[in-house]
Amino acid sequence: MLPAIGDFEGNLERIEQFIEMAVSEGAEVVVFPELTISGYTWDEAILKRGALFFSEVAKKKLLKLSREGQILIAVGTPRIVLGKLRNSLVIFKKKRELLFYDKTHLFRGEKNVFEPGEYFLVFSYRGVVFGTLICYEIGFPEISRILTFKGSKVILSAFAFGKARGHTYDVATRSRAVENGVFLVASSMCGEGFVEFVGRTRIVGPNGKVMNEIESGEGLICEDLDLDAVYHYRYDEEGDSHAYLRNYMSHLYTLQKGRL
Repeated sequence: MLPAIGDFEGNLERIEQFIEMAVSEGAEVVVFPELTISGYTWDEAILKRGALFFSEVAKKKLLKLSREGQILIAVGTPRIVLGKLRNSLVIFKKKRELLFYDKTHLFRGEKNVFEPGEYFLVFSYRGVVFGTLICYEIGFPEISRILTFKGSKVILSAFAFGKARGHTYDVATRSRAVENGVFLVASSMCGEGFVEFVGRTRIVGPNGKVMNEIESGEGLICEDLDLDAVYHYRYDEEGDSHAYLRNYMSHLYTLQKGRL
């Protein structure tokens, strides 16, 4: 979707509409783009108001929708931690205790308004381990590999990726999936906003192939994930499997002092 910058109420209404659509499709997890609550911007004043709106209004509403729909909701929002803004992906999984992932690697002007996060988030839901990342972080392979080693079978990723770098988005989303034998769910802003966004919300399989995608415009895609495929592509040395994790030589990747 394309959230409107500063239209917090309107964005929340649109989020609710998409959640209702996802529930009607039988979805168990729904993922929204980066900074969906506020719209993507580097305007500190708007982001601070968006963070306040999230904490005072949107949080309660989304928790209610998660419970009523029996669905996990991952939504991007600004939030304030110890007086400083963070670019966050918030996980609602029907309980009062929310999970927060704060973007650790910031892009261009983001560094002037956001404080980077300090950790990567992995969590379990309905017996499945999920990892999370936000936009620019797709270009740091170490993040997805760490999420994988922590048990993730599905990586939920939120994007506000510029169309000018669309080739990078296409290659990186497929690469992170195939390298790790993981499903990657990429929810991406589309249309003309802060910049022209790439869109192309997609679900990528552990073989690196795009299973489903919105080529342009707003919309919702749903896909059933066969999690047994994760083991196949990570460890089976047969057929179309790459078995990268079976043959991973971990002792070669330890950094030695004075060397990189």
